[in-house]
Formats: sequence, C-alpha cells, structure tokens
Amino acid sequence: MGQAYAAPICQAPPTIQLSLGACTILSNLSDVHSWGVRFGVEGSNEICAVPSTVVNSTFLTSSEICDDSELGMEGEGRMTVEQCRSRRGGYIYQDKLIGVSTAGLAQLNQGWGALDNPITLAARATLDLGRHSIASIVVLFNKGYMSTSSHIGLAAASTLLQDLKSAGLIGSRSWGLNSGSQSVEFPRDGSLVLGGYDEASLGGSFFDYNIAVPDKLENRDCPLQAVVTGLTISVKNGNMSQPTSKVLVDNANKMAACIEPYDNQFRMPGPLLDQFLGFFQQVTKFSGDPVLPPVYNDHLLNAEPGIVYPKSAGQFNATLRFTLNYNLTVEIPFYELQRPLRGLDKEGKVVVDSNYTELQIFRTPAEGDAPVLGKAFLSQLYLYVNYETMKFHLASQNIEASTPLPVPAEDCVPTSTGRTPETNGLIAVGSVLGALIVALLAFCLYKVLKARRPPPSYTLSREAADVSLPPPLPPLPPTMLKSGPGDQLVPQQQSTQQLQQDQSLTEQQSYKNNDNPSPTTIGGHTLFDNLKAGESGGGSAWHES
Repeated sequence: MGQAYAAPICQAPPTIQLSLGACTILSNLSDVHSWGVRFGVEGSNEICAVPSTVVNSTFLTSSEICDDSELGMEGEGRMTVEQCRSRRGGYIYQDKLIGVSTAGLAQLNQGWGALDNPITLAARATLDLGRHSIASIVVLFNKGYMSTSSHIGLAAASTLLQDLKSAGLIGSRSWGLNSGSQSVEFPRDGSLVLGGYDEASLGGSFFDYNIAVPDKLENRDCPLQAVVTGLTISVKNGNMSQPTSKVLVDNANKMAACIEPYDNQFRMPGPLLDQFLGFFQQVTKFSGDPVLPPVYNDHLLNAEPGIVYPKSAGQFNATLRFTLNYNLTVEIPFYELQRPLRGLDKEGKVVVDSNYTELQIFRTPAEGDAPVLGKAFLSQLYLYVNYETMKFHLASQNIEASTPLPVPAEDCVPTSTGRTPETNGLIAVGSVLGALIVALLAFCLYKVLKARRPPPSYTLSREAADVSLPPPLPPLPPTMLKSGPGDQLVPQQQSTQQLQQDQSLTEQQSYKNNDNPSPTTIGGHTLFDNLKAGESGGGSAWHES
C-alpha cells in the first residue's frame, strides 16, 4: 500500500517596504536634511541612506568623515560641519558597534575601489528596517570625496538581500524602486520594496532586460545595463517661434548605459556632452561657460554639480526622449531636467538660489565615458530587479501612486511540513480509518432510506390472475398501543392506508421546509502590511539618541 502525503503548505513570501524621500533627522549637534531611506542602527542612531548598485555591502558613514581634515572639497572650498552632516545623511559612531575583519570586502565591492575609496573599517550592525531588524556586516567609510551619503548595497551579490532572505524576512533576492522626484516644482516621495516590487507604482507593463554578466561597463561596475538606441532633445523656448529638436543618439551611434539609482543626474560621455552643450548654447544664446561651484559655494554647497548657468540666460525648457533596446521609450519632462540651483546653506539646511538654473546633467564627462542614467531618468520609470532570475524590469511609473502595494517576486513558496516516517505512517492509518467510517455511514444511510421507501406494487400476469386464491381472512382486531407510562391501552384507529398517506405528507412537509435554506455568507479581508509614512524614510523628523 502506498504512503499518503499531504500537499505542501503554500504562502505568499514576505516583503519589506521602506519609504524613500526627504530625510530629516533632528539632533543635538545639527539637524540632518538629506534624501533617501531613513533607518536605525541599533546602539547608535538613525541614518539616511540611498539605494545603490555600486556596492554589494551596505556602506555607512562614520562620524570621522566630518572631522576637520575631511571638510575640504578638492579645490572647491570647504564644507561646514553642519553641511557635512546633511550631505552625508548623518553618520553613526563606530565605537558603538562591534568591529570585524575587512578581509574579502574589497573583492566583494570592487565598485568602491574604482572610486579610489579604500575600505579600512567594518562592523557587525543590527539595522532597524521599519518593523524588521537584521544583523549584517557593514562597511564604515570615514574618508573619500567621491561619494555623498550612505549606500544600501543592492548589487548582484548584495549581502543585505542575502541576510534578509536567510532570516526569512523576504522571499527572494529582489527589490523594486519608485525613485520619486527631486524636482523643485513637482517633488514626490517614492518607495523601496525588498523581496518584490510595488504594484501601485506601475503605470504600464514591464519591459525585461538581462542583468549584465560580467557587470563591467568600461571601468564601472554596473549590473543594470541597457542599450540607448535613441535619444532626442526637444525644446520650446520663449526665444523661438517654433519648437526645435536634435537627435543625439540613433542606431548609428547607439550606446550601452548604466542605470544607477545612487546617482542623481545623467552622466554623458565626452562627445555626447559636447553635442548637448552646443545645442544648449544655440537655443539659449548663452555663450559663456557653465558656472562652477567656487562662484556660489560661499553660501551654498552643491553635492553633485550639474550644468549651472545664470537665470538671465533664459529657460532651456528641454525634454529628453530615450529609447532603450528599440522597445521602451520614455520622455523626461523639462521640470525633471532643470531646476533652480539647490543645495545646503552653512547650517546644513536645504536652500534654493533662484539666480541660477541647473540642468540635471553632470558638468564633466562620465568616468571612462560610461553613460549613467540616474534618478532624474528613473523619475518616470519603475525599476524592479530580481537576482533569482537574473533579470531587471522597467515600466512606466504611476506618478499618482500614493499607498504602496508590495507584491512578492514569487506568488507562492511551499513550506516544509517537517514529517518523519512515523508521521507518514500515522497519516496512512488515518486515511484507512477515515475510509471505513465513510463506508459505515453510507451503509447506515442506505438502511434508513430503504426503511422509508413505499412498498412495491406488482402487476400480475394473465396466468397468475387465473390462479384461484384462498378466501380472505377475517378482519384483524384493533391494534393496542400504550399511550403513556401507565397500563391503559388505546385502540389504533388509523388504517394502514392512512398511515402511508400521513407518512407521505410528513415527507413532503419536510422537503418543503428545507427547499430554500438560508444562505451562508462567508466574508473575508485582505490585510496589507503597509508601513506608515513616518516609520522609515519620507519627510518625518526623528531625533537621534
């Protein structure tokens, strides 16, 4: 006899949803005004960090990064300590954490070395991600100008994703990003989903791309690569009677580009940047060079300088239309491409200098001429990355999305029942006993129905009808029935025919009473474990411990 096995239990894998946007941390030192995901580090304080595929480890800024010796900006002046704290998204204190060896971390995070940043410190930290906590090895960086705030390492070998999956907090090594918008005119918050994506942020179907293996683009580590097969810039300027446009990229000069959520701006290779600047000067009639940071950094720190020019040159009002891999086309509106110059004042607060306009295109050529599409590009697209399938996906973004709706990367995960051979044997015995009980109930039901069946009627054949029958018997005396506990007997006045009629009426009444039973309504609720807006990220203010 074969063994009986129950079907595996199936449940939706868990996800973690975090808010992404303006990140403010109140402090006795100076308040932090930054952007990213806010989360706590157990034993230390809150910090603002940005999703990144530059690194596999999570990189947290340490307090030494705002020491006096680290405030210089390579010929572009000096930051104040307050500006440094906001630029770095706050920092943690390494003496509050347990130090660990850095062995193997440089090999794991080659993208960090490409920025000429060393790895000198590492620690075991417990990260408080909304309602969940996870212990993970993090890198502490206390030097380096080629990076701004802390990195949430989400590259292909992400240690955070693996730690969360091993702990059962997410079902797969995947993540989804609604980058929101850092536009001055139409800012909006976004979200980061670990273990899946946000269905509410989708404005259309996904377009699918392979994750790059190997992940090098020129000398830059980049797992998310796509081919730009078309790029057109279009302008409607007050100085022009008709809109004008220029094709910058087509099939003849298509180029591979890196999609990197850590970067804010577009980074163009040298020849493409020259084309763009030539067209910009033609449209605006601005013949001078872009304004450099030393002109304005006496009152404003610009952490990622784009192309800055005087407001008096007029508005560029340009849009960029990208086509990726010949199938996905997206337009970046003018309000994402340009904005008033924004930065940090001496107190570390966000300010705007309306005397200048800044284009969200990095002012120098991309490192190694490797094009980068940053958050200005992702402001119109939803990004979903799944390292289990080695695919990433892009879809038009629903910019009106409000409450996130996290969806796991996989619909169902079978869970182990943990059965032993003895358990399986008991299941088999139980199955046999269950079958015997069902058979017994069926037999009893058969006997009851048979007893209630009316007596059969017979039709005699002609030969049988000719047989002489014996004379009828005399009538039987009345049947005596007890009417109660006493000895009195009462005669049964009903005939056999009357009893059958009564029985038939009783059965009809019973059927009538049960012909329209009251319906049973089964209700249910689907509960979504959404985080409240102030629990991580977003614009809410928290206080450092």
